[in-house]
Amino acid sequence: MFMKSLQRAALRTNRSAIVRFNSTVAPRAISTAYIGNLESRWGSLPEQEQQSLIEELKGRMELPWQELTPAEKKAAYYISFGEWGPRSPLYQPGDKAQIWTIVGGAVALSIVLFAALQYFGPKPPASMSRDWQDKSDEYLKSKNANPFTGYSQLQ
Repeated sequence: MFMKSLQRAALRTNRSAIVRFNSTVAPRAISTAYIGNLESRWGSLPEQEQQSLIEELKGRMELPWQELTPAEKKAAYYISFGEWGPRSPLYQPGDKAQIWTIVGGAVALSIVLFAALQYFGPKPPASMSRDWQDKSDEYLKSKNANPFTGYSQLQ
């Protein structure tokens, strides 16, 4: 009777040890086919699949990094620091050339519009001519205008 109870106790402790050891076993490595070439596929993956992949990699990254495969390390780096989400590039490859073309065209158009307005616009008023300015200066000299710095100073 005593032997049977010892055997049952040993069996119980064995089962709990098995369960305990099974719960602390490291997660299996993620398939290279599943995480390979992740940079090109990440944008087309559904949100649910992206989240599940992130969770799986989080579980794997809790282990020592020597146990991770190179593909898992690359995938973890891309998910953490890659060009997706808030880190996606602001401009696509052809956008900069398009921006330069539009800005250059706008500047050229403004120059052409300014030249056309100057050419086809009304003539400047007579008071803007050099002759008018000279006659104004003579008149001011004759009236001793601008007493602080100009025509009325004694020399």
